[in-house]
Amino acid sequence: MYLTEANINELIKKQYLYKLRAHYGIFTSLLLTQIAAIAFSFMGSGSMGTGSNGFSINVTFYTGNVIIAFTMLWAFISGVSMNSRLVREGDFSFVTNRLTSNLSNIAFMLTATTIGGICAMLGSSLIKTIMYFLGANNLVSHSFAVPLNQLLTGVITTVLYVSLFGILGYVVAGITQLSRIFVILLPVGFVGLIFLEARTGGGGLLVSVTKFFATETSLLILALKVVFVISGLCFLTVLISNKQEVRR
Repeated sequence: MYLTEANINELIKKQYLYKLRAHYGIFTSLLLTQIAAIAFSFMGSGSMGTGSNGFSINVTFYTGNVIIAFTMLWAFISGVSMNSRLVREGDFSFVTNRLTSNLSNIAFMLTATTIGGICAMLGSSLIKTIMYFLGANNLVSHSFAVPLNQLLTGVITTVLYVSLFGILGYVVAGITQLSRIFVILLPVGFVGLIFLEARTGGGGLLVSVTKFFATETSLLILALKVVFVISGLCFLTVLISNKQEVRR
């Protein structure tokens, strides 16, 4: 028995704090992604109009859907990058093993995706506020003032979805490390599944998974679903990493 024993919680904490400093570029990419999404959102997510007797009314809807979609894509790509070979080899500067490395990566990803989800949801109010001040010659609905309970529900829901995409990207990167063949099989299989469901009119795996999350009306049940799936994905990535060779 050694006089100084490595504490797993302390190791995870040190690696987590290190990754917050070392991977600040992920937060920079989040900022750039959401700025680009806000720029696209100024075109409006939908519009309608009517006219009669010499006057016309045009209504443009501004939402944060584009920002949320872009943030989900950012989360997936960030999850893939956090399980890259470069990041894994950087962990060997610590007293570590695959378990502490994965847990610190997952903790970092959940932190990043939580921040991304909050910013994505607040981006919707930001767009409406900007349009309110820039639309001097237009009438702007007062609906940009979202009630607090609705805002909190939206923030929590967005954080759950963004976190799910981030962990999914992390697991996909882990699967591709088992064999290079998965680098080809996974995207080809995904695209093939989309075409197959399009030809059969939907009702397949992708539609079922989407409905499993998107049609849930209870925030509590949705949170339990996402937490359950994320826990399963995290367990899967630990199993995958244990099957890899040392320092691979």
